[in-house]
Amino acid sequence: MRNVFNDPILQKEFEEKGYVVIDFLNHSEVASLQQLYNQLNAQPKERGFSTSNMSMDADYRKKVSDGITNTFAKAVASHLDNFKLFFGIFTSKQANQSESICSIHQDPAYVDESKYQGITLWVPLIDTNQMNGALEVIDGSQRLNNGPRSTLPKFPYNELSPYLIENYFKRLDIKAGQAYIGSSKVFHWSPSNYSDTERVAALAWLAEEESQMRCYYQDFRNPSTVMEVFELEPDYYIETPLFSRPDESIAKKIGEVPYHFDALDQEKIRMILGESKKESKLPV
Repeated sequence: MRNVFNDPILQKEFEEKGYVVIDFLNHSEVASLQQLYNQLNAQPKERGFSTSNMSMDADYRKKVSDGITNTFAKAVASHLDNFKLFFGIFTSKQANQSESICSIHQDPAYVDESKYQGITLWVPLIDTNQMNGALEVIDGSQRLNNGPRSTLPKFPYNELSPYLIENYFKRLDIKAGQAYIGSSKVFHWSPSNYSDTERVAALAWLAEEESQMRCYYQDFRNPSTVMEVFELEPDYYIETPLFSRPDESIAKKIGEVPYHFDALDQEKIRMILGESKKESKLPV
């Protein structure tokens, strides 16, 4: 696979940690995204945490995606080596809301990851911190599970979550307009927003210009042990409701793959990531 970043220093950091955090949007661009969010005023806020693609309004989903990808395009071209944006969404955490947690997960696989690198791009519109639900990640966790991931938000290591949170997750206090740019394989989550201000972020996915977008589909109501694999255009993720099965008149089904994930336990995690700093301080 070729490089993700134009800057070799960023590329080296990405290869080691699975992500980088960089200055990305200027104040005007951040303000324009906040204005778009406010003007559209259609984020589904019934839950403490929501994403714009949870909305059933296709026009809203498209306006959000177009606004985010158009705003991101200049900075993406500047920092990344010929990568294309697929689609964008807003995420929001309501103020003073314990149910605004976003649980531990890896993002879906949107390309053939044996050939290409799926990238998640996350930009908060306000400064993030411990109070308002900052992003938390595990350095190097892109190496923990290489199994293909469907659009179904399913984390296969729930029993290991307390261990991972206690020993490996770290909080990233990212400023408004800075970007987290990481492999979609990186383990991440964000805790609840206990501040008095809604926390909004703009999010997009991208991959190499020459890649073909995919959908690894499982029925979220009754997930099976296999995933259908489709090749399609990014508009599918905006034009159809979340978790929809692709329409084979406009998407090409190329096969099925078993749903699987790499076996993990505490010993294997330590072998891949190294002993955590917290564990190394325990008395002998």
